[in-house]
Amino acid sequence: MPFDMSGLAKLKTRKAKAATVPRRATLVLLIVSVIQEDHREGINPTLLNHEGTLIASLRSGLCLRGWSWPEADRNARAIVAEAFTRAGAKRPAWKEGQPEHTEGGIIRQTRTTCANCEKGLEPEQHMYCCKTCAMAHRARLWRSENLEQARAIDRLRRRKHAQA
Repeated sequence: MPFDMSGLAKLKTRKAKAATVPRRATLVLLIVSVIQEDHREGINPTLLNHEGTLIASLRSGLCLRGWSWPEADRNARAIVAEAFTRAGAKRPAWKEGQPEHTEGGIIRQTRTTCANCEKGLEPEQHMYCCKTCAMAHRARLWRSENLEQARAIDRLRRRKHAQA
């Protein structure tokens, strides 16, 4: 369901005038361009990939401009939701997000090697051979995921400043 922007003019915050409809429309278009570009180039497997990062970034910017946290959060979520709608992003059903959906309904086999170093696992170990491997693997995954998000936010900022 598309977001109704008519209520934007009735916001009751100290900085309500800062979020005019043209500014909001510009933000939505910037977000749409970045998420579609990342999806088209294969950086993100889905248009919904940067949702949390985009909401947090917008909310942070609004809070720094004097908006209350709840009002900034509502507006950030509405802007991102509208951008996803315009980009054609569709959320999968809950069932489609479960491992069994892509594995043909079978139970996954248990691991026999460490997910980090591929050393053999003992019967009581499920994914990693030691705490060091667990932390190293998770840190590597975190860096790779957050690098893409940081780049997307940086592109949004550059485009925003180029339009100003």
